[in-house]
Amino acid sequence: MERILAGHYQIVRPLGGGGFGQTYLATDSHLPGSPLCVVKQLKPKVNDPETLQTAKRLFNLEAETLYNLGIHDQIPRLLAHFEQEDEFYLVQEYIEGHGLDQEIAPGKQLSELIVLDLLQDILQVLSFVHQNNVIHRDIKPANLIRRNRDHRIVLIDFGAVKEVSSQAAHIHGQTNLTVAIGSPGYMPSEQQAFHPQFSSDIYAVGMLCLQALSGLSLKELPRDSRTGEFSCTFMPDRISITSGLTSILDRMIRYDYRQRYDNAMEALKAVQDLISHENYATAILPPTIPTSKPGNYAPPHSTPQEATPPGKTTGVVSGSGLGGTDPSQIATDLRNLSADQRKNLERLLGEVFGPIAGVILKKALTTAPSIQDLVEQLVASLPPKDQPRFREQTLRLLTQAPDTGSATKVQYNQATRIPTGTSGASGTSTATTDPIDPNFVKRCEQELARLIGPIAPLIVQRTVAQQPNLSRSQLVELLNQHLPDLKKKEELRQVLLITS
Repeated sequence: MERILAGHYQIVRPLGGGGFGQTYLATDSHLPGSPLCVVKQLKPKVNDPETLQTAKRLFNLEAETLYNLGIHDQIPRLLAHFEQEDEFYLVQEYIEGHGLDQEIAPGKQLSELIVLDLLQDILQVLSFVHQNNVIHRDIKPANLIRRNRDHRIVLIDFGAVKEVSSQAAHIHGQTNLTVAIGSPGYMPSEQQAFHPQFSSDIYAVGMLCLQALSGLSLKELPRDSRTGEFSCTFMPDRISITSGLTSILDRMIRYDYRQRYDNAMEALKAVQDLISHENYATAILPPTIPTSKPGNYAPPHSTPQEATPPGKTTGVVSGSGLGGTDPSQIATDLRNLSADQRKNLERLLGEVFGPIAGVILKKALTTAPSIQDLVEQLVASLPPKDQPRFREQTLRLLTQAPDTGSATKVQYNQATRIPTGTSGASGTSTATTDPIDPNFVKRCEQELARLIGPIAPLIVQRTVAQQPNLSRSQLVELLNQHLPDLKKKEELRQVLLITS
């Protein structure tokens, strides 16, 4: 293959391929910075000029459809399409992220909350596709990309290659197409019979969710021996979800396409109605969030340790990397930080950020209500690989704070990592913070909704109602327990604790 296409698309490396062509990563030298793009090379399996001309017409029609769909933020934009030496090419926007086949795989089970968010995200973009009278025909984890910059789902691969090849064969007079468009396991019966419906896409999305909830491969999923149908209820030992979501998924994967939701818009409405139901949050969330009690300090993402009995502290936390640091010696009042401690904190930050470390520290000192909040704000500003070492060094530094007398000491609950105040003399609990700012609660709802969808306000309100005296960092850490991966957790910390 030519290394340069259309005079300005420089091939970097192949991304994948099959019997109908090849996909490449390329750069576009006509644009500033030569941005990356994806080039799909199409090779119709025909030789005579008449059929080749038909394939070209169908290709142009497909390209026009992709141009129209590309206006949606969760579909890659079609940048160009052209013909070169009797081979057809599509050039699309490059999406930096990873396929859902990295998240949905045998042995990995996702929670109802995560799957519900995933389902809603997919149905939103699929609704746009169906509204434009297009059936995707090949929805599967590998064709759903979780975009790095915002963690939204991007729908890719609209089957242009398969459409051109199979339709060209049909025009050539064959009564049976040589290739069924779609992927085994995600194709319902009518699609295998070459009569896809909008509800065929709904079936594929439902099967994807069934995989995610069960942690089983498609071949391992049990089905009714008489009807051949799948159901969430066939796996009570593996799938424990609310009856509302069970009803939605079971309808999505019915064998008869007429018994499914007609299209993505109808399925999406059912999902949104479920989320907005006043009793759904109570059903899906744990009944209570564990209350704080004295225990060993366990920094975020560390392995939980056995709790220390009430009234007793320990100076060494196994596996924490603190090497004998006693977190109970950390004062909560930022006024107790000495000039040397501030200078050393700036030095630690400077190892990662260089000259701007002072600016980061100054802002953190201005916004953090306590030392523990300061630590988490600074940690959240660092790349993940640097966070454990910085947290350890910071905690060591802060244990050198001067004696605060009657100042409240801090310990952390190993399960929820919520600081609890204890009086050094009596050991009785004392409140360490005032009720959290309602404006900050609203921001939490908005930012969490951006990451997990409309159910976010219910989660935030329930958390605040149960523990109204949380600090900002404590609330963020509790909300992070509902996020599926470390990247989203760090993003929430960054936007709520650092950039606010």
